[in-house]
Amino acid sequence: MPDHVHPHPAPAPFGTWPEDFTSHRRGINCPMCANDFSADDIGWGLLLRRGEVSNAYLWRSGQVRGYAVVIYTGRHVAEPTELDEGEAAAFWRDVLALGRAVEALYEPLKMNYLLLGNQIPHAHWHCVPRREIGADPAPGGPLPFEALDLGRQDEEQLQSDARALRQLLAAADGQPGVRR
Repeated sequence: MPDHVHPHPAPAPFGTWPEDFTSHRRGINCPMCANDFSADDIGWGLLLRRGEVSNAYLWRSGQVRGYAVVIYTGRHVAEPTELDEGEAAAFWRDVLALGRAVEALYEPLKMNYLLLGNQIPHAHWHCVPRREIGADPAPGGPLPFEALDLGRQDEEQLQSDARALRQLLAAADGQPGVRR
C-alpha cells in the first residue's frame, strides 16, 4: 500500500451530514477527486480496470471479500443526473464490466450495486458480492455500511484477487454479458 494517506472524512453521526459535505458536493476539496487516478494503488483500493469514464478498484476496507468500487473519473460529478446520456451509459458499462468479473471470480449468491454518496458526494458505485448464510454479514437484507467500512481485507488475498479480476476484465473487454 502506498505510504500516502487520503483524506477520508469520518462518518458523520446519524442524523447529520459530514463536515464540508456541501462544499465537497460542489467539488471543492472533494476527497474522491484528490485521488491520483493514474496510479495502480490509490490507498483505498487496487486498480482493476480503467474504463471508458471511470476506474474500478478492489477495495481494502470492509469485511466482504470482493468488495469493489467504480469511481467516475471524468470530472467531479455528485449525481448521475449530472451526466449526459453518453457519459451515463459509459459509466454503467464500466460498472457492468466489473460486476461480471466479480461474479465470475466469486460466484456470489447475489450482487448489490449501491450509488450512495452520503459520506463522499462523488459519483461512485459500491459493487458488493453477497453470499449464503454464514458467509454474509446480513443474508437476505440490506448490508450494514459498517460491513463495508470497518476492518481491512487481507493484503495478500487482496493482491491475488486483484490479479485474477484484472485477467477476467482484460479477457472480457468488448464481450457481451452472460446471464447466469
